[in-house]
Amino acid sequence: MAVIKTKAPLRISFAGGGTDIEPYLSDYGSYVLSAAINLYSRAIYPCENSGLAIEDILSGIAGRGKVKLLSDVEAEAGLGGSASLYVAGLKAIYPQLDKAQLASLAFYLERSVQGIKGGLQDQICASHGGFLFITLEGEAINLENLSTTDGFNKFLVLVNVGKRQKSGNEIIEDQLRCYDVKVLHRQKQLARLMKESFLKKQYIEFGQLLDEAWQTKKKQSCLVSFPQLDELYQKFLSIGCIGGVLRGAGAGGNMLLMEHPDKEGELRQNLIKEGISYHNVEYDILGARIIEDVP
Repeated sequence: MAVIKTKAPLRISFAGGGTDIEPYLSDYGSYVLSAAINLYSRAIYPCENSGLAIEDILSGIAGRGKVKLLSDVEAEAGLGGSASLYVAGLKAIYPQLDKAQLASLAFYLERSVQGIKGGLQDQICASHGGFLFITLEGEAINLENLSTTDGFNKFLVLVNVGKRQKSGNEIIEDQLRCYDVKVLHRQKQLARLMKESFLKKQYIEFGQLLDEAWQTKKKQSCLVSFPQLDELYQKFLSIGCIGGVLRGAGAGGNMLLMEHPDKEGELRQNLIKEGISYHNVEYDILGARIIEDVP
């Protein structure tokens, strides 16, 4: 019996988060600007595992043994980790599935079977890879692949700002209680405007819009941020960052920071001086794939 090893990328999103969640999605459709990055979930099948909930669900449908899952990041890092784990696991169990099928099945298992709340962008990025402008309208999914070779990612770093203070489900439930169509309209519009700025190579404008995306995200729920995080973000702005946004539902995890294009190198140098660790963002353009198939 062959042992299959796979991996699927995690993701960062710039704007549009929340518009891919019901009821907004059905009422207005969604734009999301996201990118798969050089952090991964991995799966080994068949292999003994540690009995994590996702491992149990995947092993229950596998048919010929258990699925073992591994991740480059801790739980609730805000980088679509659970979706990436599902996609990696499904690629190991069903290597014949195409990318769209992987995303669809992973979405069903995570949202309907395990009950983790969220949208569809995570599964799409983990399955397809790339720097994507995602349009969701009714049942239609359109993916526009943006350039990953222009060096834009040199401005991007991830900084872990601490353990999430609220669960993703709690934050999304609060977002639904605070449901504000105007705020989500702006979040959707920001995704489109940022795509246009990127295509025109207007990177300063892109960074300013990223800052607005963070301010808009905080309006979606009072649980998204907290005073210490707001202070930390102001510090980032003072040491070379033009804009940033907390990834995932919020309240902790990883913050995406964009270095000011006119001050290249300054943000990283200052983060080092402050003793703050960071991760250089690189794109993953391949999405979910088999990395080893051992007879």
